[in-house]
Amino acid sequence: MMLFFLSCLMLGAGVGFLAGLFGIGGGLIIVPALVLLLPIVNVPPEALMSVALGTSFSTIVVTAFSAAQRHHKLGNVDWAVSRYFIPALMISVFLAGLVVGNLPRALMSKIFAVMVLFLALKMIFSLKKTTSAPKAITPASTIMAGSLIGVLASMAGIAGGAFIVPYLNSRGLEMKRAIGTSSFCGALLGVAATLSFILSGWQAPNLPAYSLGYIYLPALFGITLTSFFTSKLGANAANVLPVATLKKAFAVLLVVIAINMFLK
Repeated sequence: MMLFFLSCLMLGAGVGFLAGLFGIGGGLIIVPALVLLLPIVNVPPEALMSVALGTSFSTIVVTAFSAAQRHHKLGNVDWAVSRYFIPALMISVFLAGLVVGNLPRALMSKIFAVMVLFLALKMIFSLKKTTSAPKAITPASTIMAGSLIGVLASMAGIAGGAFIVPYLNSRGLEMKRAIGTSSFCGALLGVAATLSFILSGWQAPNLPAYSLGYIYLPALFGITLTSFFTSKLGANAANVLPVATLKKAFAVLLVVIAINMFLK
């Protein structure tokens, strides 16, 4: 148990920094790491992915709120956009979380990887395009995007930053504000997803002690104990890095995410 907890502390430190820097919740790093770590504490194989996903979402709540708080102080949260995104994200991720365990995981991982890779390439090539006017952000388009992102997020245990940030940036929101707004939206998405996985795993058999549905509490505490602090460092870095550099770094991260999903 001590080795497991120390591993979660180290995992949280890295994930927290990425959450603040790129406006993500870190689920695409947390989920595969927990799939490797959870057998140590006797999580049964049939529940392994569900516990990894549920626990990932629970850590996103703390990590993303910490990053969002810092981005808010730096003036990087667009509240007008958030009020349309949040209801759509929370409703769609809650409903999808109740059924996602029955979907073919390998197929959905590869579909998700294709979409992430598309977004990465789109962001890389957009660095050279400065003349095209961005599309306007409307309530209808934001609600539709939020609903779709919520469903995709539930399949990978993420806060949706890999989709929210490029979407907002393509709609004319400056990169730093897109990242800050993504952190805030991702935090509330994590709340809805956590409740969904607690509910769906409430009667699940053979889960280890200290489980709350599909949430494994020692992993939650270990990861968030460090991510809460390092997410603020990432948010500070996001505020001072040049926009072009930030775009390139975020695009590289998306490529890594896509490759990781393809190899699963």
